[in-house]
Amino acid sequence: MKKFAVSLALLLAVAAIPAVTQEREDRALLPWDQLRSIINEVSGERAIHAVLEATPYPRVRSKAELEKGPYRETETMLRLAREFGYADAQIEIFGASGGMGGGAAWSPTQAELWLAGPQAEKIADAFDIVVSVAANSESGDVTADLVDVGIGDRPEHYAGKNVAGKVVLGNASPGTLQRLAVFERGAVGVIGYSSSHGDQDFDQIGSSSITATVPPTAKPGTRPGFGWVVSTRTAHLLARRLGRGEPLRIRSIIKASTYPVRQEAVWARIPGDGSSTQAVVVSGHLYEGITKQGANDDMSGCAVSLEFGRALIKLIADGKLPKPKRDIYFLWVPEISGSRAWLNQHPDIKARLVANLNFDMEAIGLAKSGSYWTMVRTPDTLPSFLNDVAEHFMRLIAEVNRERIHYRGTGYGPAVPVWAPRGSRDPFYIAIDRYYGASDHVVFLGERIPAVMFITWPDLWYHTSEDTPDKLDSTQFKRVGVVGAAAAAAIAAADDELALKIAAESIGNGTARAGQAQKRGLGYLSDVTDASRLADAYKDARTAVRHQMDIEKQTVRSAGILMSAPAEAEKRLAPLVASLDQRAAALQAEVGAFARLKAEQLKTRFVEPAASDLELKAARMMPELVGGAPSMPGFGGGGRGGQAGQPQVDPERAALMAAMRRVPNAGDIPTLVGQKKSVLEIRDFLSGAYEPVPLADVVGYFEAAQKLGTIKINEKPETMKKGVKAPVNR
Repeated sequence: MKKFAVSLALLLAVAAIPAVTQEREDRALLPWDQLRSIINEVSGERAIHAVLEATPYPRVRSKAELEKGPYRETETMLRLAREFGYADAQIEIFGASGGMGGGAAWSPTQAELWLAGPQAEKIADAFDIVVSVAANSESGDVTADLVDVGIGDRPEHYAGKNVAGKVVLGNASPGTLQRLAVFERGAVGVIGYSSSHGDQDFDQIGSSSITATVPPTAKPGTRPGFGWVVSTRTAHLLARRLGRGEPLRIRSIIKASTYPVRQEAVWARIPGDGSSTQAVVVSGHLYEGITKQGANDDMSGCAVSLEFGRALIKLIADGKLPKPKRDIYFLWVPEISGSRAWLNQHPDIKARLVANLNFDMEAIGLAKSGSYWTMVRTPDTLPSFLNDVAEHFMRLIAEVNRERIHYRGTGYGPAVPVWAPRGSRDPFYIAIDRYYGASDHVVFLGERIPAVMFITWPDLWYHTSEDTPDKLDSTQFKRVGVVGAAAAAAIAAADDELALKIAAESIGNGTARAGQAQKRGLGYLSDVTDASRLADAYKDARTAVRHQMDIEKQTVRSAGILMSAPAEAEKRLAPLVASLDQRAAALQAEVGAFARLKAEQLKTRFVEPAASDLELKAARMMPELVGGAPSMPGFGGGGRGGQAGQPQVDPERAALMAAMRRVPNAGDIPTLVGQKKSVLEIRDFLSGAYEPVPLADVVGYFEAAQKLGTIKINEKPETMKKGVKAPVNR
């Protein structure tokens, strides 16, 4: 009886365990036995171990590390890559040009900030929190009165305040405070308290730097001074005491040296089987300068790619994954400058690359930080199958990691849980975003190599003192590693069969994206309340659909690069592309039908709009770059007040730059100009990819750029006639 009771208890316990199996609807680009092998092998705990070995805490680097190297992160990555069986694992050192501090690395041997009076009290020490002191601060022992200037990023914040010979406290970056307070008003140093999320985490301290170069506009004898960063909590306490009329004196003690910067890149390879000359590259950055050391930004991206590469090596050796057709390179470098230097050093490899997977900030706990693990797509200037491969595995792993109510009959819990032993059980929150730059993928895109970025966003602690390993989640590491390994394996192993499967994925996703574009366009029409605006809204709606369908056709064609005969692939894929033309016509017909209904509602007669005078002019304007890419003010975004921290320019140039800033997402323009598009075509591209842009603003942009000497506008023969119905693609 006792034995029966035990057996029954075991049976009930087993029955309570979720049925760990994918459902039939969980289709994958890779066979499920391969995907399961990846899930079983990739370790989130090992990835965290790599972070703890490389960046256990942000620290002041030793003199030996700075003078001789290698840096700790470099040494750790190389050692582990060799232990894990990567081929050709090596450190490559490039010169300092192009990044990482302009050729000189600043590092303190002593850096202390004191409240000197009325009682001595230490405020900060770089050996407690390394980012407390702004890089490039001048060595010296200085004591001076403290003055609160509020935010401090505009001249009016200094009105009525004498800061000469004093230390300025402000809620702006030390660099901005240095320009306005030190160089323009004679202060001896600054204390800033701006950070990425200081309003949510009062104790975080933002990473920052100042310049060691005094501008020629400063008074003779002006010194660069020093910069410190304190937490919002500390700054408010100091400001409160000053506000009560209490005189405060600050003492800054800094002893620092500069060292030649070494751009240390670690790279390695998983060899292909020799059947293809193509290659894939996985990237992450070890450094953004050498003072800031971030556990999530971006040791996490390097650690997770190192780990999933280890998993692939083992699975290939064990026969659970086929040897890839293409080489897979792994690149861990100084951000952007290191990727650029590596590509320049290896033009033979660069010519073979068909895709880049870039990992930047991967593993903070999603629930704790309110984050999504996000994939940033390639820009519309470079459509690619790569987006759909990456999105496929992201959505698949997210789907099998949630408990789906319609499968509760087979057991409670996720179908295929991807959890780490010491990690969270967070839902796998994911998002797919349109293109954004600011990481190594931009370097590959600049070489016309399709590249996507993976990132956890928002990150409450990046670029601050709190970017430490305690924020990381081994479950998040494991899930990222599974997606990364699966995507890299699929692209590297793709043959004609898998390439066609990827093209089908793009067709399916493209249908949804085209539907969203049409929905956006119909929204433009729905929002019209004045009949005089109907024609423009109709053009914008058609542009949204046309643009997206053009992108989808290019995306399907791009899968041909993975086929055994890429030159013939376009012919093979032509029927799929033709089917998209039919879909585009159907979507445009629906837009037209809706526009007619809207015209009835507005009690007006609908007519196909004719080309306007401005459209005729823009269609003839053919811009060309002069001496490289034009400057793009307004692209990316500044801090508080937009341009407040920027030096003044003459009024005429400022007016021209303002005209250029009226065009959003102008970062696409150099590529579009290089593709020999007219100004009208560029306007349509920007409107289709983002939101409608007034044609007058785009024309004004190019006319301003021509006056600034960055663009030359040529005129081509008239291709549209006034008063004639605008082409259907308009």
